[in-house]
Amino acid sequence: MGKTTIEFGEVETLTKEVHRAAAEVTKGGAAWTGAPSTGWVGGSRVTFHNGVPHASTVPTVSAFGNTGAASACMSAYQQAESAMRGVMTAFGNTLDSDAERLELVVALFRQVDAEAADRMLRANRNRLDVFSAHLDTGHGDGGDARRARQIDRLLGLTGNSPAGAGTVVAGDFNSLSTDGSQSAQAIRRYGTQGFDVNQGDIHDGRGGTSASHRRIDHLMPRGLGASEATRWDRGQSDHDGQVVDVTLPGW
Repeated sequence: MGKTTIEFGEVETLTKEVHRAAAEVTKGGAAWTGAPSTGWVGGSRVTFHNGVPHASTVPTVSAFGNTGAASACMSAYQQAESAMRGVMTAFGNTLDSDAERLELVVALFRQVDAEAADRMLRANRNRLDVFSAHLDTGHGDGGDARRARQIDRLLGLTGNSPAGAGTVVAGDFNSLSTDGSQSAQAIRRYGTQGFDVNQGDIHDGRGGTSASHRRIDHLMPRGLGASEATRWDRGQSDHDGQVVDVTLPGW
């Protein structure tokens, strides 16, 4: 049996190319979704003759015309459009998951010997670990330090380094990740361990998901493809939810 090795430079180049491909597919999907409508249009039109208005009917037509065959073409197009949106989303998520998996592979091979890394990757290939926590709400003396310790402890529970398994850490941390507080610094440390710290950010113009619209709720995946976060309206809760679809690599 040959010795397991990895060419870091080649794998890192491949990872960048897969990330680039995923970004292009996402861009293409957005362009497809934003394409001009081919729906039916019609209505009425008003013209003036010697200052007197005259109304006339504008025929209802589609981009394919107004014949029976046009109706069939329109129906086929709408079905294809819906299917293509699903395909583009799935393909983009698959590429994203492969790129994340490659990053995890590189990180793991850098931290342990090649044979051990290979065993971990094979053993954890279809594994998904999910951690959820609601951290200290205290804002007085020592509150920030307590949250920072809790955030670090949660990171330690994830193994504190890639082990070949897809991982999601989520919850109400009662802390921003962008200021100079101890807890913010602790959240950012997840980024040094392969987590996407900002994956849970929702860009709908309404701020964060807390009652005060602060970004104190977080969702951070590692080794997984992930869709853009969307909002789940709070209903009876004082916080909205964060919805992210994750894709587990198949290798």
